[in-house]
Amino acid sequence: MSDSILFSNDFPAAPARLFLVGIGGIGMSGLAQFLQHQGYEVAGSDRGIGEPARAALFDALRAQGIRLYPQDGSGPREFRPDGFVFTTAIEPGNPDQLAAPETPVFHRAFVLSRLCRQCGGKLIGVAGTCGKTSVTGWIGSALVALGRSVVLINGGYLPEFETAENPGNFYAAREGRPVEFVVAEIDESDHSISEFSPDFGLVLNVGDDHYGTEELERVFRAFLERCRQAAVYPESNPALGTAVSDKLVAYDCQANGYRPLPTGMRFTSVDGVEIPSTQSGVHSAWNGAAVYQILRLALPREAPAKIASAMGAFRGVRQRFEVVSAPGAAVAVVNDYAHNPEKIAAAIRTGRERFGSPLGIVFQPHGFGALRFMEETLGEQLAGALEVADRFMMLPVYYAGGTVNFSPTSDEVAARFAQRGLPVAAIADRRSAEEILRKGGFKAWLVIGARDASLRSWSQELAK
Repeated sequence: MSDSILFSNDFPAAPARLFLVGIGGIGMSGLAQFLQHQGYEVAGSDRGIGEPARAALFDALRAQGIRLYPQDGSGPREFRPDGFVFTTAIEPGNPDQLAAPETPVFHRAFVLSRLCRQCGGKLIGVAGTCGKTSVTGWIGSALVALGRSVVLINGGYLPEFETAENPGNFYAAREGRPVEFVVAEIDESDHSISEFSPDFGLVLNVGDDHYGTEELERVFRAFLERCRQAAVYPESNPALGTAVSDKLVAYDCQANGYRPLPTGMRFTSVDGVEIPSTQSGVHSAWNGAAVYQILRLALPREAPAKIASAMGAFRGVRQRFEVVSAPGAAVAVVNDYAHNPEKIAAAIRTGRERFGSPLGIVFQPHGFGALRFMEETLGEQLAGALEVADRFMMLPVYYAGGTVNFSPTSDEVAARFAQRGLPVAAIADRRSAEEILRKGGFKAWLVIGARDASLRSWSQELAK
């Protein structure tokens, strides 16, 4: 077996049979639904097929006719696919591929790009290191509210699109209407963003995440240059605007007129339109400014006030500063998918703005490599976001399998942060964290972390 996976570009037409390895991931489960919608026969496997926290997702996929298997090779032997779909995270020697070694393998980003072109409509692609899931959902939600025919594929679950058969990370307008817009979240983590040349593109920000800032800027500039009609970037990051054609438009991310409210916020667009929102935090106003700008470009004949009203209908994304406690609860409980330094700091600041101080924060790093890469920047962000009375607790690193260097540990990183005077400590398990939360006199409890679906379930249990 080769130590690397050779990806094919000879993608079959529907109704070919495609098998997604790791189908329980947020991106792969959305793609599975997109493939099913486009007429493919779809099956997939996942290491966590029996996890209670993901039972609702798997039940919804089965209800759509998608067949699910454990990741042990049994699926390909029974389903006999025409092709596999992998992400870069799937390692060579996977049991499913070993069960059908001659079956071509396609990269998830390549498949998503092909589907976006196949289904028609103008593609709006959303990129950036922070906020792209919320912004993708916000754009799709507003377009639907405006009566447009939309296909949306996102890296988070939208409550307004959830049904018993739809978990909320994929939405398609009813059949019989030509698709006007395809709205897609586009990931930069493994450079697969190079597969996409959208009609309208948006880059929200550049932060320290999967690789260095200089390389990220290069990747995002190339993405903006490939946009066919218009490309939008934040005026606060002028490096993204160099060597790009006149298609490029900078959006104002100063949060003009920002006003927090008990149920969200309001802000004012650059052309003076007041925009209401259920979202929280000044960073959400920045995101809203980007949403407004891309909608104005994509819908030049739509009245600005009508766009603002449609944006107000957006109900947010699961695990994006999702308040899971009941209104008026003595302590607010928030679940947030934040997993890089900027997102974590934004969640903390938003929690303080909305609920006060002090805060009890539980963070579960989503991988050893990610924690190693972001440690320095995370320490800097926490120094600016935490107060002395806060408690930032680090659970053990979430391990999803695969070959990995098991360092640094949460204990090691927390100890280094504590030596710098930060109110940070490593916590052995969730029960220990819960004891500290309940005794700490905190105004709000924030549960932060990505990849592990059980974090949201645990947050809901805390709220009870």
